[in-house]
Amino acid sequence: MDHRRAFMTILFFGALALTACYFMYEPPPAAEIATESLTVGSSTRSYRVVVPQAMKSPTPVVFAFHGVGDTPESMAVYSRLDRVAAEAGFLLVYPVGRNASWDAVEVEPEKLEENPDVQFFDALLEQIAAKHAIDRHRIYLIGMSNGAAFAQLFAHVRSQEIAAVVAHSGVCPQGLNPPEQKFPILLIVGSNDHVAEAIGAECERYQSEGHDAQMIVVPALGHEWARGRTEEAWAFLAGHELTP
Repeated sequence: MDHRRAFMTILFFGALALTACYFMYEPPPAAEIATESLTVGSSTRSYRVVVPQAMKSPTPVVFAFHGVGDTPESMAVYSRLDRVAAEAGFLLVYPVGRNASWDAVEVEPEKLEENPDVQFFDALLEQIAAKHAIDRHRIYLIGMSNGAAFAQLFAHVRSQEIAAVVAHSGVCPQGLNPPEQKFPILLIVGSNDHVAEAIGAECERYQSEGHDAQMIVVPALGHEWARGRTEEAWAFLAGHELTP
């Protein structure tokens, strides 16, 4: 019941954030933006991709997972990740969640290979790799709220493919099996966020398990994106490469 209550709270605040910032978006001047799709099983899934004009080759890839009730477009507004991607030259991909959310609530650890969002990401990664010269040692995940929970879930399931994770205001799903490989993770949360205490405990858990885990607590911030921390999040990701 606690997980469902938290999920509904996140949905409410996510909708408020979407409404507040949707019309503030300014597209980066040096990138092409498109919405594309792929078929996974019997479902058609879509994603938004930002391709910088000065993209590096092979290029790092950042997959950005929006929160509940959110969209790639609104996440682009509040995070300003598009502009960071255009300036830094990395490929930026926003997958679109089913029903504006990710399957990271009350998950069954033994059935994660059947998780439709895990299957979507597997197929998406291969489609992106087929279209762009990506750097397989520099595949990164970043997520907000429910998207941060899913980013952590996926990093556990595919730890041998993910170089680093930034989880913003999202609690890791409980009961996940230990990953095959430790991964670096940066946890960002507001001091006034209702999940701040839980995320602090998770940072300590990650560290005790041998992960390179760091945490940023933003003073006086609630359950919303820390807009001045996007470049810092990218700097953390860019400082890590996947090692065997």
